[in-house]
Amino acid sequence: MLAILVGLLAIFAWSSRPHLPLLERLDHLLFDAQTQWRGRLQAAAQPGIVLVKIDDRSLQRLGGFSPDRRTLARAIDLLNTAQARLIALDLLLLEPGRADPAADAVLSSAMRASGKLLIPFALLDEAGQPPTSPGKAVLDNAFLRTRGESASALLPMRPQQLLAPPAGFAEAAQALGHVSALRAPDGAPRFDLPGLPFAGEIYPSLAVRIAAIALDQPWSQVELDFGNALKLGSLTVPLDAQSRQWINYYGPSGSFESISFIDLLDGHVDPARLRGRIVLLGSTAIGAGDVFPSPFDTSLPGVERMATVVDNILSGRVLQRPHWASAAELLAMLVLPMLACWLISRWPLRYALSALAILALGLVTGLQALFVHAQLFLAPAFPVLALLLGCLSALVLRGAAEQARRRAALLALQASEERYALALRGANDGMWDWDLLAEQVFFSDRWYTLMGQDKTQPARMSAWTAALDEAGRQAFEHELAEHLAGRSLQLHHVLSFRQGGVDRWLLVRGIATRDANGRALRMAGSLTDISESQRLQQQITHDALHDRLTGLLNRAAFLQRLEQACAIEAGKSDSVAVLIIDIDDFRTLNEREGIAAGDAILIELAQRLAALQGPSSALARLAADRFVLSQHIADVGDESAIGDLLGRVQSCLQAPFQLAAGALTLSASIGWAHLAQDLHSATELLAAAEMALAHAKTRLRGQTHAYDPAELQVENKRRWLKENLDLAIASQQFVLHYQPLVLLADRRLVGFEALIRWPHPDKGMVMPGDFIPYAEESGQILAMGQWILREAARQLVAWDALGFRGEIAVNLSGRQFSEGDLLADARAVLDILGSIDPRRLKLEVTESMAMSNPQVTANALQALSALGFKISIDDFGTGYSSLAYLHRFPFDTLKIDRSFVIRLAAGREAVEIVRTIVGLAKALGKQTLAEGVEEVAQAQLLHELGVEIGQGWLFAKALAADQAEAFLLQNQPA
Repeated sequence: MLAILVGLLAIFAWSSRPHLPLLERLDHLLFDAQTQWRGRLQAAAQPGIVLVKIDDRSLQRLGGFSPDRRTLARAIDLLNTAQARLIALDLLLLEPGRADPAADAVLSSAMRASGKLLIPFALLDEAGQPPTSPGKAVLDNAFLRTRGESASALLPMRPQQLLAPPAGFAEAAQALGHVSALRAPDGAPRFDLPGLPFAGEIYPSLAVRIAAIALDQPWSQVELDFGNALKLGSLTVPLDAQSRQWINYYGPSGSFESISFIDLLDGHVDPARLRGRIVLLGSTAIGAGDVFPSPFDTSLPGVERMATVVDNILSGRVLQRPHWASAAELLAMLVLPMLACWLISRWPLRYALSALAILALGLVTGLQALFVHAQLFLAPAFPVLALLLGCLSALVLRGAAEQARRRAALLALQASEERYALALRGANDGMWDWDLLAEQVFFSDRWYTLMGQDKTQPARMSAWTAALDEAGRQAFEHELAEHLAGRSLQLHHVLSFRQGGVDRWLLVRGIATRDANGRALRMAGSLTDISESQRLQQQITHDALHDRLTGLLNRAAFLQRLEQACAIEAGKSDSVAVLIIDIDDFRTLNEREGIAAGDAILIELAQRLAALQGPSSALARLAADRFVLSQHIADVGDESAIGDLLGRVQSCLQAPFQLAAGALTLSASIGWAHLAQDLHSATELLAAAEMALAHAKTRLRGQTHAYDPAELQVENKRRWLKENLDLAIASQQFVLHYQPLVLLADRRLVGFEALIRWPHPDKGMVMPGDFIPYAEESGQILAMGQWILREAARQLVAWDALGFRGEIAVNLSGRQFSEGDLLADARAVLDILGSIDPRRLKLEVTESMAMSNPQVTANALQALSALGFKISIDDFGTGYSSLAYLHRFPFDTLKIDRSFVIRLAAGREAVEIVRTIVGLAKALGKQTLAEGVEEVAQAQLLHELGVEIGQGWLFAKALAADQAEAFLLQNQPA
C-alpha cells in the first residue's frame, strides 16, 4: 500500500509539471544532463551550414547596434556573388527605414536579385491587436497541406499577434517563416515549433522553410501532420503529441562553421567557403539580446540555435519523445516503488540497496543508450524520484519494524526468563556452576540426588567421575577439556553407570563464558536423567531389527547379516546357502487351534531352528508362518551338506508339538538357493530362495525345491509379458497378418485367416506362440480378442470396397466363451460390417477348446450362428471329440490340423485319418480345410482325398495388410 501511495504521489508531481516550474525544471535538468553525457556532435547536414555572425567586432566597425539596410543589401550581394545555396536572415525587418527611406528600396532590390533569400516574421502569444493583418506574401507561406487538425488543440502556443516585415521586403523574399520560440522557466528553448496557427492558417517556422528549399521540395508537397510528423517528401521529421520538434543540441557556441560579418564586407572571406552552402545571417553580439541557454552553453546565439534546428531536420537527427513514453513513465512510477519496498522488506539491507542501485544505474544507462543511438528520450526524473521515495519509505518502515521487533524481543526475553525459572523447577534437572578463576563449584540438590552422592561433601569437579569406570572417566574428562579449549560449542556428554543394580544414563550439558582471548572463565549447565528414554531407545532399536513374538531377526536385519556373509565369501570356493521354510496350512491351524496355540508353535519352532545355527548362521522370521535360515557351505559341490541341513530342518518340523488338544506334527514347503548359482548379492540370493519356495508350494505339501536359474528366465519373461502386453493393447501395437485360403482344385483365392502379430518397438516382431499362451493365462486375451474381431471386420469392409468377395477367418479364445461377453462383441462387429454379409467373417474354435465345456460352447456357437456368422472347428483330429456334441455344434468347416498334413508322406495312418475326417464332413454336409500345406504333393493328395481348401506356405505365408491387399488384387476370389 505504501508503494502504491508513493507511486501515486510521483504521478501527481509528474502530471503537475506544466503548472509548477520547479518540477518542470527538474525534468529539463535531466534532459540537459543526458545531452551533456552524450557529448558534442558535428553538424552533418548537406549542403553544409555557414553562419555569418554580426558580432561585437562587426558592430564596433559599423558604429551601431545593427547594420543598416544598405549594408545588409551589400552583404546579400556578396553572398550571391559567392554562389551561396540559399540565404536566411535571422533579423526581424519590421518597420520601413526612416533616416534613409531609399535604403529599403536598395535592400528589396538586393533580395529580389538574390532569389534565394528567406526572412522571418514573429508570432506572439501576447493578447492585443496586431499592427497589420497577414499580407499576401505572408499568407502565401502558410502550410498548404495539414492533417490531424484535432491534435492542434494541444499546441503549447496560441499566437495572438503578428509582427511581419513591410510588404516590400516580404514580397522580395523567396520565403518567410516564423522565428517564435517558447522558453522553459530557465529560459532555454528545448524544442522548436514547426507550425503555429494564426488567423485561421498554419504558418511554418523559418527553419522548416529553409529545410524545404534546401531539399528542393515544392512547398505544395510539404505536409504537417499535427501530433505526429512533418513530411518533407521522403524525409519525415518526428513530432511529439504537442506537435513540437525537440532540438538535438550539438555543443556550445561554435559548433557550426562561421565567419564575421565585417570580414565578409571587407572581402576577407574566400568565396569557396560559401559556394553551395546554406548561409544564416544573424546577430551574436553581446548587446543584441538574441541569446538562449542550452545544455552546453548559457548564452547560445539565436542564429546558432536556428542552424541546429535546420541541421537536425536535414540530417535526420531530431530528438523524439515516443508516443508510448508517458505510459512507460507512468508504469515505472508504479512498479519501481513496489519493487523497492518488496526488496527492502524481504532481502538483507545491503543486498536490497545494491540491487536497487544496479537497477537505477541500468535504467539510466538504458535510457541514455536510447538517447544516443535512437534519438529517443524519456523523462527519467520522476521514475527515479519514485524509486528514491519508495526506498526512503521502505527504510523508514523497516526501521520502525526493527524497533517494534526489539521491543517485542525485550518483552519476550523477560517472559522467557520467568518461564525458564519455572521450567527449571518443573524439569527436575540438576544444575551446576563452575568458577574457573576462583576454583569454586556449585551443585544443586537435584544434582546430588541424580548422581547418588552426599551433598555434605565439598563440591569438586572430581565428583563427576566418582561413579564412573576408567573408560567413562577418561571420556568425560576428554569432552570437558575439548570444550574448555574452545574446540566444541557445548559440553554434551552422557554419563553411563550402574546405581543400586540398575543402569543409569545422565546427560551432562554445559557452556563456558570466555574473555577476549578465548580463555574460559566460567562454566554452567544442567544434568538430566535420560535413563528411561535410553531404555526405550534400546527397546526400539531391538524391535526394529527383531521379531517381537519369537525374538528372531526380522527381514531387514537378516538381509544385513546376509550381505556381510556374502561379502566375506565373495571370490572364494565356499558359498552361502539360504533356506526358506513355509509351514503348510498354518492359517487352518490357527483357525482350528486358536491364535495362542499358533503363537506357541511358532515360538517353539523358532527355538528348534535356532538350535541348528552355527557360528556363521543367521535365522529370521520373514512372515507369520515363514522362517529363513542362512548357512555357510564349505564345499559347493558337496550336496550332502545341503541334504544334511534339509534333513535336520525336516526333523525340527516332524518332532511333535505339544498342545492342549494333543500332539501335533507339521509339514513345510522349503525353497533353497546358494550364492554359487550365479547370484551376486544378498537380495538376489533371498529372492532366488523365495522363487524356489514358490515352485515348491505349487506341488504337494512338504516339498523341497532348489533354485534353478532357468526358472528366473521364465519368471522374467512372464513379468515382461505382463508389463508390456497391457501397454501394447493400450497403445495398439498389435497388427493383423492375413494368410490366404485357396481352392485346391484350381488354386483360386477364397479368403484369408487373420493372424495376430506383435511388432514390439524394442524387441522387433514377437510371434503369437511367445505371448498368446500367457495372454490366455492372464486374461489379457479378452481385450486382445475384441480388438482382433473388430480389426478383421474393418479390414473386410475395406477390401469389400475393392471388389473382394471372399471371407476372413478369426480365431476365438476359450476365455472369450467363459469370461467375456462374446455376443456383445459379435454385435459390435455387425455394426462395423454394416451391409456386408456376416457369413464372410468366419469364427474359429479349436476342437479341444470346444470340448472343454461342450454344453456352454454349443450354446454360444448356436447364438453366434443365429447372428449370421460361419463357424469353423480348428485343429480337428487332435482332440477327443464326442460325435454327439459335434453334431450339436453349428459349424461350417472342419479344419484338418497341420500335424496330419505333414505326416501324409510318412505312411497310410495319416492318409486314413484325413480320409475319415473328409468323410465325416461330407456326411454332415460341411466343408474341409487343410492347414500347413507346404508341398505340391501334399496339395495334390489332399485334393484327391476330397479336401476342398488349402492353407499354407505353398500358396503364401501370412502377409501384412498391404501385401495381402496386393495379393487379392492379383487373385480375385472365386
